[in-house]
Formats: sequence, C-alpha cells, structure tokens
Amino acid sequence: MLLNEKSKRILHVMLHEEIVQIPFLLTILPYSKRTLEYEIERIQEWLGYHQLPLIDVNGPILTIPSDKGIGEKLEKAELIFSEEERELLITFYTMVEKDFVSSVHYQQLLNVSKFTVQESLNAVKKDAVQFGITLNYSRKDGYHFYGHLQTIYLYMYRAIERLIRLSTKNDLMSMIIDDWSERLIKAKQHIESYEAEQQFQFVEEHREKLSYFLMLGRSIAIKEVVPSEEPLFVKNIDSTLISYFEERTLFVDTLDLLIQSGPKVEEEIQKDLHARLFKIMHEVITHFETISCTFIIEKEALCEKLVLHSKATMQRLYSGLESSSELKRYVMEEHQVLHVLVSKALEPFRKLMNQDIPDVEIMYYTLHFATHLNQQGEQLDKKLKAIVVCPSGISVSHMLDYILKNQFPEIVFLPPVSQREVGQFVEIIDVIFTTVPLEESIHLQADVMLVPTLPTRFEQITLRRSVEQRFLKRNQSDEIQLEDLIAVIKQHATIQSESALRQELNQLLYPRQPKLLQGGQPVLNDLITTNQIQIHQRVESWMDAIRVAASPLLLEKKIQPAYIETMIQNVESHGPYIVLMPDVAIPHARPEDGVLQLGMSILKLEEPVLFPQDKEVRLFFVLAAIDQTTHLKALSQLTNLLGNQADVTRLLEANSVTDIEIIIEPYSEED
Repeated sequence: MLLNEKSKRILHVMLHEEIVQIPFLLTILPYSKRTLEYEIERIQEWLGYHQLPLIDVNGPILTIPSDKGIGEKLEKAELIFSEEERELLITFYTMVEKDFVSSVHYQQLLNVSKFTVQESLNAVKKDAVQFGITLNYSRKDGYHFYGHLQTIYLYMYRAIERLIRLSTKNDLMSMIIDDWSERLIKAKQHIESYEAEQQFQFVEEHREKLSYFLMLGRSIAIKEVVPSEEPLFVKNIDSTLISYFEERTLFVDTLDLLIQSGPKVEEEIQKDLHARLFKIMHEVITHFETISCTFIIEKEALCEKLVLHSKATMQRLYSGLESSSELKRYVMEEHQVLHVLVSKALEPFRKLMNQDIPDVEIMYYTLHFATHLNQQGEQLDKKLKAIVVCPSGISVSHMLDYILKNQFPEIVFLPPVSQREVGQFVEIIDVIFTTVPLEESIHLQADVMLVPTLPTRFEQITLRRSVEQRFLKRNQSDEIQLEDLIAVIKQHATIQSESALRQELNQLLYPRQPKLLQGGQPVLNDLITTNQIQIHQRVESWMDAIRVAASPLLLEKKIQPAYIETMIQNVESHGPYIVLMPDVAIPHARPEDGVLQLGMSILKLEEPVLFPQDKEVRLFFVLAAIDQTTHLKALSQLTNLLGNQADVTRLLEANSVTDIEIIIEPYSEED
C-alpha cells in the first residue's frame, strides 16, 4: 500500500493540527472536495495496512490519534510518484549522475514501465528546449543535458524552485544522492555564514533554494556543453563571492546572479539607482491617479515600497528567472480591475526597462497598491494579538498580513516575521498565522493556525469562520455575496455559462439594483445613460466645459455644486492633470468634495477648449466616485475604450447621443 504526494501532504497537515475540519483542509490545500475525500480513504487504507490507528471521522471533523508511529512511518513511506515528481527525478538524476545513463536506469529509478519513462522523458525534453537547452543521448554518455553551462545551471535552479514546493522533496533527493541531507546542511551553513559576513539576510525560501543549488551544483556531472567560458548574464561578479565559495567558474557566476536577484530581508539599493527608480515610481503613482481618478495619500511611503520591489523585478527580468506564480489566482479573483489599471500605470517603468513586464510581476505591484489603498491603522490594546509567518518574501508576507487584518479587525497584528524569528515573539502574542508547519516547541507557547499564502475571498470566509470558532469563541453569520455563491457552485457543478448565471443571480440578490459585476461594481453603460450624454458646438472656456459636462450629475442630485468648483480648483492648483490624452479629459475630485451618488457623464464639443499648457480638449468624461473601488470596473472599461484610437475618433465624429451609446456598448460587456 503506497501513498502519493497529495495524501502525504494531507497527512502532514493533519498531524500538525491533530483535529481538523474538512472545510479547513479545502481552504489550506489546493484540492477539490472529491480529491480530498479520495485521498483520506487512501490514508485510512495505508494506516490500516501498517496496523496504525485510523483517523476518527465525525461528520466534517477529522481527529488523528497521537501516535508517534504514524509520523515515523510517514517519513519512511514508499510513494506513488506524480508526473511532476518523475520529471524532477529524471532532471536531477541526469544532472548529477557521472556514469552512463540509459532508459533502463530511469526505469529502475522510477520503478515504472518503459512506456511511462518515455512519456516523462518527452516532457523533460519539451521543457528543457523551451529554456534553451536539450536533453541529448549519445553512445558514450547516454542521456545528458546539452547547452551553455550557465543556462544548465539556471535550468537546475528552476527545477529546484519546483522541488521545494513538494512535501516529497526529501524522498526525491534520497533516491538521487545518498548523503544529500548532510550536503544540504553544509551548503545551508555556508550560505548563512556568507550572509553574516555580508551583513544581510535572505528570506527563508530563497535561502533554501540557494542551499539546494549549492549542494546540487557542486555535484553536477558535466558531460557535454557549449564550449564557452564567458557567462551569459553576469560580467562583473562580486569578488568577495569568488573568494568565499570557490575559484572563478560559471557556477559561481550563476550563484552570484541568483544571490543578487534573490529577495533579502533588508534590501539596499545604490543611491543613483534608488533616485532614478524613485522618480519613475512617482510617475507611476501619478499616472495611476490620473487613470483611476483616485488620490493617493502618503505617496512617499508607497513610492519607497515600489522602489524596493522594482529592484527585485529588474534583477529577475535581467536574469530571465521567473517570479512566483502563486499570486495569479488571488489577484485575478480579488483585484482584477485594479490590476488592469496598475498595469497601464506602469508604462514609465516599461520605458525604463525597454521591454514588456511579465503579468505575474505586475501582480506584485497590484497588491502593493491594493494594500496602500485599503490600509487601516491599528492600535495595541487588550485585543487578541497575532503575528504572520510566511517564508515567501517580504511582499507576500505583508499582503497576507493585510488580508488577515481586514478579516479580523478585532485582532491586533504585529509585523510579519520569518520562521527563525517567530520564537522571539511567542511570549507576547496569542495566535500565529503561518503558511508552513512550525516546530512543535512553538505550539506549546502559542496557538498556531495554518493558512493559505494568499486566500481568495471565499477562502477568507471559510478561514474566518474557522478562526472565530477556534480563537474568538463565536460563530457569527457572514453576508453572502455573489462571488461566494459562484465559488460554491464551481466546486460542485459545471457552469455552462458563467455570464448568464451571474446575471440571474444578480437579479435574484439585487432585484432593484442595476447590473453589477466584480463584487458590486457597475459597468460603463450602467453609469453613462442617455441623460448623461451631451453634444455642444462650443463653450467659452475649459472651466465652463467642466460645469456643462457635470450638469447632468448635478441635475440628478448625484453631486453637489461644490464638487464642480473643486474640480476646477484642482486644475488651477495642480495643472491639467485631468487631460489624459489629446482631446480627452476626465474631470474628478474626492468623494468627500460633494459626491452623493456614483455617476459619470459625457460632454462632446465640436470646437475644442484650451486648458493650461495649451492642451486642447473636446471630450469630457466627468466622474463622481463614492469610494476608492466601486467605480473601477467602469473606469477600466473606459480606459480600454480610450486605448482604441479608432473608437476615440468615432466619438469625436459622433453626431448624436445614440452614436455615442453605440460606441460605448461593446466596452460595457463582462470580461
């Protein structure tokens, strides 16, 4: 009877928690309910096969007996390898094996058929080619990787990034290198002593990756490479690194590249680069304010965070390494509209880099903006005190900290810490939220709660209920939102038309409200209706143009007169920042300056008015926002419209209100 990576991971979590509920496991693990139930059955069979106590199942509550034999047997358990595990075994075995390697060796290693080995080999070959190397076969050396040596090292590092996410990583390493654990300990000590000498600390996850890289890189068997001693990516290697690790080689060149690109607990940036990035990030924030019609307070603080993150982004783009993709699901479900706007706002940074920025990198910037826009102050009092432990880096840990703060305002959160530091705080806090299991000694001093790295809204609700029952001793009901219902339905059924389902559920939940998307955000033509569109031949000045453009909102009592005058005063004080592009302006002010209801209106002039700095405008989109987020869906759709020069020209040439409505309609559809 064998376990696989899923069942082993589930059993690890259960041993850590002892008593768990199925909804909690669904929250903390990336498996469906059906998969979870199937794997629990597998675990029960495995426990029975080895004559170990079974899990007590009482409805959704699972209790695992306190038996050291379970943990000891689990560590020695034979495994059924997944496709990814087989591919990683082939990759690392091929890299470190000095003798001839054939498909028979792979069969013996994986204990699978020749056909299965060939499938895994084909997958590795395909992946390697995409990275710029090949998996070749020769009569002399058997299977081996071929390419520039530094590219092979970087490919090894990417495989390490996949490896350390697996709960079976120890088992995989044991099958390849007999004394791997001793080598890994020495490599980690070497990295830590280098940190001490250089007076900085890597985040724990990156330290682990570097330790594996040091251990495996020194064991690599070089059989055939592109003849070149010049590094592809690094030219000016850190001289202290050469003397500290070993003689100058492409391996140390690559290690230096990975060290420089990795996140550190305290990141120092050269003064000239810092100043340059600070200026660029200021432009990014200003651009974001313009396209989102949002005022950013405490810009300097946000700018510093963006500068620090941009250094890591630049290093990854320079080296060709990929950022973690763990944010994608969270950002796309929670901040999709904000992500569109942030992506557009980063144009000054793209010009600096002279290249596209991968979407996963932009997601980090989105979360920085989301955190800043929603930041709320906390005061230490007699509330429950908690701390967040997350080894994935400063950005991710602060995002998780922000999410938990919003979910539990009754809990005071100390700044996030690393696994190594958490022991210093256990005496002053009540609850530890952690994305990874902690040492048993920590459990004796504080309550420990495993949480997803970045829980989605639905996962947050499940988590909140679990935390309230466990720590806050209450079980209050939560208001169910549309997204919650969609998430539940997706778990238990196949949705044929998500758009139609959303519309019908919206009508059921909000029968008297207009069509809402993205958690309560109206679309463009919900706001811009026939009564909000005007076409005039000319007006006397840009001030009059703003007054005329805003008049439909004033007439429908969506704004107060003071709001119009504030929009004009803002231009007089700050310049024509509302002129987004030639011929187009988006006048707006703060919600507290006189907004009564969310609204938007359009004025098209046949003859342009002249703003300060000689900027001509014929199209005015007046926005009245009630908060920082409700208008963002419609605004992102407007931004997409304005990004299409052909449709902007059509708006400028429109002769009737109907013509304008026809142009707007396609941009108002759900994504």
